[in-house]
Amino acid sequence: MKLLVFGATGGTGSRLVQQALQQGHVVTAFARDPGKIHLAHDNLRVVRGDILQPDSVETAVAGQDAVMSALGIRLPVRIVILIVVACQIIVRTVALSRPATMFVELGVPILAILLLSRRNTILSEGTRNIVRAMERAGIQRFVCESSLGVGDSKWKLGVVHNLVAIPLFLRNILADKEAQEQIIASSSLDWVIVRPAALTNGPQRNVYRAGSDVGHWFFPSRISRSDVAAFMLKQLTDGKYLRKTPGLAY
Repeated sequence: MKLLVFGATGGTGSRLVQQALQQGHVVTAFARDPGKIHLAHDNLRVVRGDILQPDSVETAVAGQDAVMSALGIRLPVRIVILIVVACQIIVRTVALSRPATMFVELGVPILAILLLSRRNTILSEGTRNIVRAMERAGIQRFVCESSLGVGDSKWKLGVVHNLVAIPLFLRNILADKEAQEQIIASSSLDWVIVRPAALTNGPQRNVYRAGSDVGHWFFPSRISRSDVAAFMLKQLTDGKYLRKTPGLAY
C-alpha cells in the first residue's frame, strides 16, 4: 500500500514510518525539515512541505492509497525551564521587595507558561488542508492521532493531567485537537481518530486496551508511541473502528 505520513519526524510519526516500511508499505514521509528523517529505505520517499500550504499538501497526497497523521504540537518545556531557572537566580542575587520577589518567582513563570502555550490553529488548519486534498484526490482512508481528553473522552487523562497539566499546558493544544477532530468527522472520508493516553518512549508490547471505555478521570494511563503506531497501521484495513474515536492505553 502507498502511504503518506504527516508528522513523520515526531515521536509517533517516526515509528509509523519505520513500522510501515517493515510491513512492506511504500511510504512517503511529509516533513517541513526532511533533514530530521535519518532513515534510509528503498520504499521510503521524503518530501518537503508545509501542512499550512495547500499546494504542497495536494502534491504529496496525489497517488497515495491512504493517509496517516501523527501531527502534534511540542510544548516549549526547555524555554519554560530556562525562565524558571533565571527567575530563581534573580530572586537569590537581587535585593527585591517581598511582592516583587513573589512576582518574579511565581508570576513570571506562570505568565510565560500561559503565553508559550497560547492557542494556535496549526493542527486544525493543517488537517483541513489534508482532508480537502484527500477528498479532491478520491483517497478515502485517513487514520489520525489525537489524544484522550478530547471530545467525549474529556477528563479521562487522570487527575494530574485533569487538574494541572491541562489547565497550565495542554488546554489550548486540546482545543485545537478538538477542532481537528470536528473537521475530520464532518468529512466524507473513511476515517479513524485514535486517542492515545499519555505517550511514552517504551517498547512495543502489542498488548493494550482500545475503545470508548479507555481512560479514567482519576487514575492515569499511558501507552508507548510504538504501540500507538502499530494500532494506527492496523486501522488501514480493519473496519472495527471506522468513523470512530477509540481510546488507547495499557
